[in-house]
Amino acid sequence: MSPWEELVAAARVLVEDGIHLFFKQGSHFQNPLVRRELVVLESGTVADDERVRKVVHDLHSSREPVARGIYSPVPIARGLEAGEALDDLLVRFRYEMIVVDENQEWLWQGRPVAAKPRKFFLEHLSYEPDIDVYYFEYRVNDDWWDKSYFDALMTPMVARALVEHGGEAVVALNNGEEDRLDLESLRLDERERLFARTLRNGEALFSDSLRFSILKSVSEDCRSVQIAGLRRPLHWPDDDLEG
Repeated sequence: MSPWEELVAAARVLVEDGIHLFFKQGSHFQNPLVRRELVVLESGTVADDERVRKVVHDLHSSREPVARGIYSPVPIARGLEAGEALDDLLVRFRYEMIVVDENQEWLWQGRPVAAKPRKFFLEHLSYEPDIDVYYFEYRVNDDWWDKSYFDALMTPMVARALVEHGGEAVVALNNGEEDRLDLESLRLDERERLFARTLRNGEALFSDSLRFSILKSVSEDCRSVQIAGLRRPLHWPDDDLEG
């Protein structure tokens, strides 16, 4: 197993517990579980550093639970070499993620995210399909782009408006983008909120007004709605969308 294969394997185990690894390459933070970012990382030598590999190994083999969040193994490895305690380094080089709860409220360190930073993060909100996470990334300066993931119990994306044309439906999202809907993925949750997958931005929650306008066309058996000129399936919580 090559050094990067070893790190990727460990990262796959860690991400199951909500633990992500970031390595700074150039001006951006890169995650080895994202294919295009792994290509960038493989052009460097960080995986050849035994100290870094040991930090990653210690994270995923620790007997004590490691807090969910984003960790930077390189500065942790440097701190250990300088004689600092691992527990202190794990606190210092951990980035706590914004939580999106079941009500789509945004929380950071247990407190609501204020309107101004929330608006800023929304303007930089994206979706990473390789690891099924929402994230924000923005330029701080020429040498530094800040980046973090959301610990999302539900999608932070909201579809605010819909335009139908040519057998397709395009929604305007709360991150300022327009995206095409997967019209086979319309679903209701236990609270009868309406969702659908988009082409580039993951799943989106329909705003109340948009939901009401779509559900006006619901069939008598509540199993389909009319969108973009055709009746489309409407999935319920007990349906198997993978089937």
